[in-house]
Amino acid sequence: MSVVDQKNSNGKPAIGFAHINAFVEAAVRTFDNMCNLQTERDGDLQVRRGMFGTHELVGLIGLSGSVRGAVMLTMPILTGKRVTSAFLSEPVRETGPMLIDAFGELLNIIAGAASANMDEGHVQLSLPAVFIGRDLRTGAQHNRPWIVIPMRFNEWGKYNIEVSRETT
Repeated sequence: MSVVDQKNSNGKPAIGFAHINAFVEAAVRTFDNMCNLQTERDGDLQVRRGMFGTHELVGLIGLSGSVRGAVMLTMPILTGKRVTSAFLSEPVRETGPMLIDAFGELLNIIAGAASANMDEGHVQLSLPAVFIGRDLRTGAQHNRPWIVIPMRFNEWGKYNIEVSRETT
């Protein structure tokens, strides 16, 4: 049984295609409306368990309430600078506070839009956290694998939306 087909303690899908699509649609709309960037899916979903590597720029936001889990937005630093420059309508040249704040805000907008489209009651978002560095590794708890949604910007390359939801 795939993680997308597993049931939680309420008998509902732990991570359903509706959840995945909500985040994809929110990212596509956000990047189009806020950054004037075209983006699309770029391959099959992946399930990650245990420890795994990720891109150099990682935004993480927690979900609580009727949906418990987390969402990560990950991309290379150069892509992140380009995207946040488009979002802010001014160049982001340094890996510093401007990049961190804008990237966290983009993640917050995407997660907020996705959670608003979930038919599961009220979803609360934590404050976003942004991590920058080479050789970053993250892990999945045994009952919360990460579903990785590979995406790409037409002009600037690949990034991932990663969704983890409690399955018990």
